[in-house]
Amino acid sequence: MQVVLLAAGQATRLRPLTDDRPKCLLEVAGRSILSRSVGQLVARGLERITIVDGYRGDMIRAALATGFPTVDFRFVRNEDYATTNNAWSLMLAGCSPDEPLLLLDSDIVFEDAVLDLVLAHPAPDRLALRTEGEIGDEEMKVRLGPGGRVVDLGKGLAPATAAGESVGIEVFSGGFVAALAPVLHRRLLVEQCLNEYYEDAFLEVIKAGWPVEIVDIAGLSCLEIDTAADLAAAQQEFAGR
Repeated sequence: MQVVLLAAGQATRLRPLTDDRPKCLLEVAGRSILSRSVGQLVARGLERITIVDGYRGDMIRAALATGFPTVDFRFVRNEDYATTNNAWSLMLAGCSPDEPLLLLDSDIVFEDAVLDLVLAHPAPDRLALRTEGEIGDEEMKVRLGPGGRVVDLGKGLAPATAAGESVGIEVFSGGFVAALAPVLHRRLLVEQCLNEYYEDAFLEVIKAGWPVEIVDIAGLSCLEIDTAADLAAAQQEFAGR
């Protein structure tokens, strides 16, 4: 399984904490967000990891080289991190259609059971979904259809219509990766939708008939770090773990 971890953004909502470092190098309970995620991957035998960096990317590369000297990292630089979004970073990753893809955002802190559940789920194409708690307007919301499959996703969905929040951990089959690549290329390079989220491309593939299921992570700890309040909540949630 190939692993792609996206870590290019500037995290302006976390300034001044991110004035001198990328968000993924902020610490939660004594360990950087990125180091925690990579450690969880390595513990499960996933040691071929593509990192797409951008803002202060050299700091990310140095930290990983020091912390994980035996891991087979492939680094890709998103030079346009200030004017693009995670769809652009995903396109730059150049995912192979020859094997499944585990895709993670670098700003999430999650307990081991979340990753185990996602990896063990039998559906070839699935995304982790938090189905409990209040869903905010800014969250990446998911709407489900018959059979519990994803029929719509996006930040613009009405919270009342959503089954939950996508947390930024997905597994896709080689077939989905192959179908996704030309969609990303057209949307980003032809239509110039440079600042869109990768979920927009996912949704186009889904609406073309590709079934994507959810992995319900209700009851498990998984937090996206976007603001200082998020960081404080994660510190409290993971203290002592």
